[in-house]
Amino acid sequence: MKKLQFSIIAVAFVAIFSSMAAAAELKLGVVNLQKALNECSAGKEAVTELEADVKKRQEQVDAKQEELKKLNEEMEKKKSVWNDDMREQKQKELQGKMQEFQRFFMQSNDDLKKKEQEKKTVIIKDMIEIVKKLAKERGYTFVFETQGGIVYNPSEADITDEVIKLYNAEYKKGKK
Repeated sequence: MKKLQFSIIAVAFVAIFSSMAAAAELKLGVVNLQKALNECSAGKEAVTELEADVKKRQEQVDAKQEELKKLNEEMEKKKSVWNDDMREQKQKELQGKMQEFQRFFMQSNDDLKKKEQEKKTVIIKDMIEIVKKLAKERGYTFVFETQGGIVYNPSEADITDEVIKLYNAEYKKGKK
């Protein structure tokens, strides 16, 4: 029984000392992928492209709203001279156009959000590959994403700016 206890204690000491030795060799890094996404060339281009899409969509929304406004004004002006059937028909027409507008508005919002998410996903995926490559080259044991709950990290552990530079270089090569 004493041999078993001694063996367990010995194994525990070996585990403790080996983990302490391994901990001494750890090299930790952090990266802020949101900052990298916002500051890299592809991220800035994606924002510009999405802003153009939003502007185009807003012009379409404004045109459809103006059309609805005119139709409503026409109804208000002419409803006194229309018979009940005509008023009912025009009311249904207006309601149909309003529903169509609401569907257009919701669908275009969803499309813009989906496009934005797709662009972000591609860029982040490429950045993660760059982080992995950089971590291997520089001997990092772990690289953590700062948005994931890191409260403090020394500035020398932050590799975000390096990731942006490397990503921009890769992105520039890909555009040629």
